[in-house]
Amino acid sequence: MRRYQDALMRTCTRYLGSMHDAEEIVHEVMLRVFHGLARFKGESSFKTWLYRIAYNESMSQLRKRRDQVDLDSVSEDEHLSTDQQRVEQDVMAMRLDRWISLLDQEDKTIVVYRAIAELEFKEIADIVGMNLSAVKMRYQRALEKLKQHYE
Repeated sequence: MRRYQDALMRTCTRYLGSMHDAEEIVHEVMLRVFHGLARFKGESSFKTWLYRIAYNESMSQLRKRRDQVDLDSVSEDEHLSTDQQRVEQDVMAMRLDRWISLLDQEDKTIVVYRAIAELEFKEIADIVGMNLSAVKMRYQRALEKLKQHYE
């Protein structure tokens, strides 16, 4: 499980837009996996099962967020360090977050899982409960939308 923790953290941070929320989700995912490991049937890969749990937890968090105003949002200044390389990485990450936020929730999920978590389309389809061709189509359309906003 530890080998997936960093990737889950990056994915959930991009998906939720908050490092604090992502930390909570990743912690909850790890607990759910630990307690549910005996029920893992092997019908999908462990990685797919893990990301499905992360997806479900993230969706729950987003639903909660809709019902309340997030007063604990972290300012961009807290993410920046004095190291020039780190600053540039953070700026690019913020741009990526801003671009991804232009997408609807399903497209955002697909793009984050493909581009950030580097999951296969089949794994993404299993996680989000769509057929493979729909996931591929939505991914391509989302990239086109992002490309239009970038240009």
